[in-house]
Amino acid sequence: MLLVDKTFPDSQDSPNEKAPDFYTVKEVMELFYLDRMGGERSAKTLDFYREHFNGFLKRFPHLADASFTNVKVEHLRDYLLSKSDHIYAKAGAYRSFRALYYFAMRESIVAKNLVKQITSPKLPKRKMPRVRSHDLDLLLKTCGPTFLGYRDRAIMLLMYDTGMRLSEVTNMTFSNLELRNRRIQVLGKGNKERTVKFDERVRRALIQYIYDTKTRFKTDMVWLTEEKVPIKAKGIQEMIARRSIMAGLPRIHPHMFRHACAYNLLKNGMNIHAVMRYLGQESIAVLQNYLTDADSEYASELHDEFSPLRNRGK
Repeated sequence: MLLVDKTFPDSQDSPNEKAPDFYTVKEVMELFYLDRMGGERSAKTLDFYREHFNGFLKRFPHLADASFTNVKVEHLRDYLLSKSDHIYAKAGAYRSFRALYYFAMRESIVAKNLVKQITSPKLPKRKMPRVRSHDLDLLLKTCGPTFLGYRDRAIMLLMYDTGMRLSEVTNMTFSNLELRNRRIQVLGKGNKERTVKFDERVRRALIQYIYDTKTRFKTDMVWLTEEKVPIKAKGIQEMIARRSIMAGLPRIHPHMFRHACAYNLLKNGMNIHAVMRYLGQESIAVLQNYLTDADSEYASELHDEFSPLRNRGK
């Protein structure tokens, strides 16, 4: 349902009849943002859309206050072509306008989805970067027997074992943590709740950290700084980057722990739909990439057993 109701000024018989030509390009984009905010999309997702829509209006300023129906497929193609040197930016622009036109079609603002006339950019297939088992060992070795050492060790073990998003880890509270049962109630994307279980090794690391934290600080937030205030997402991000340098590793970002968890769950035989629910993943497509990586590496590991040269003459 549209959030702004426009009518034909001379239409007295049908005062609530929608008038698509009355919605300008800027208005449709704003209505789209409001619709997505109502659907509880993250601020990052909204910024992603806004970046591409603002880029489009900067390229075609005369369209901003023109009717949305004045946008032609040539405008969209031209904007996508302007991103040709950056395939991922081009794919992002395509996804943004695809979402906008789905919205416009749903609200009867346009009768035709112009994006369907454009071929979707093909992204190169690449392995998802992840924290490997050896990387984790090196990262943990940098954590000494100090408050920050215990905290950082617990954070990294938790992220590796559960695949929790950076925002989910940052917002952890003691109220949602059940150490005895080794589980956390997580509020994920779109304010969707899910229960996350973790390993006994994570539980021990949490106890080691919490024993110090709970006696010194009176707060419901789990992760704190040395200044006794809740740590922010950027603080965890910087901590992981700092630890990776100390360990002699290339820079590691928090989402690589999530990649590692998904990869290992699938490699260890967990059903892909169960992994999807456990991680709070909305799309199965990303998980299928992890599954491809897992299958490929497993096949490679089997080579020694089935090597043509080793088995020659058997």
